[in-house]
Amino acid sequence: MPLTLTFSDTDELLIAALHKRARAHGRSIEEEHRDILRSALRPLPKRPLDDILRNMPDVGPATDFEHCS
Repeated sequence: MPLTLTFSDTDELLIAALHKRARAHGRSIEEEHRDILRSALRPLPKRPLDDILRNMPDVGPATDFEHCS
């Protein structure tokens, strides 16, 4: 279903940045805008917990994180 988006009271610097970005990517303003929306709204890929834990930085000994009662 086609949708038309209209923006009012948009900062001129923002519009200029959109034009510049579109030119840099060799795209139309509309195509660039669609790509920005797609990137911003696309769900992040799920990663297995063990992968996330393996990639956590070493921040010191576990004793630094003991619960104080």
